[in-house]
Amino acid sequence: MRKLIVASILALVVGIAFSFSNVIAQMGSGRMGPGMMGNGMMGQGMMGRGGTAWGTGAFRSNGERIYFTATSERGGEITYTGGPTYGGWMMMGGRLACVSCHGPDGRGGKHRMGMMMQSQVMDAKDIRWSVLQPEYNPEKFRLAVVKGQDPDGSQLKPDMPRWNISNEDLADLIAFLKTLH
Repeated sequence: MRKLIVASILALVVGIAFSFSNVIAQMGSGRMGPGMMGNGMMGQGMMGRGGTAWGTGAFRSNGERIYFTATSERGGEITYTGGPTYGGWMMMGGRLACVSCHGPDGRGGKHRMGMMMQSQVMDAKDIRWSVLQPEYNPEKFRLAVVKGQDPDGSQLKPDMPRWNISNEDLADLIAFLKTLH
């Protein structure tokens, strides 16, 4: 029994270290969104506006903040329902944000969400605005984000969270997506 507990704790620590190393690798790759590096992100203290770990001045826009943290300058957390459902992969109260699935550059692609045996393969859409058009306009994008509705009227996969986002915040998010190349 003791060996099982030790093995479980070791697996948990390795999983956390692996996840953290992926975040660090993405930060160092230069693939973070515009403004993510060199804008005082590090060294601003651990808790910035809106209860995130990002310091004040870490983002060039509210849309960028929404994309990376699912928080808004207007009102804190942007909540969601649904999303990746493989039990327990969001550890320690973790939350999704656009970046969780679509990546720091918005290009999406296939990747694993979760840790070790409890992972789920995701195929996230490229959501750079230049790629979304002409299929999407702001209203069709809103329907995708809020209702999970594809432009053809069918439902998106349940992996796509249904976000409770205001029209103003959605407009800010679209403005940010237009900056991704």
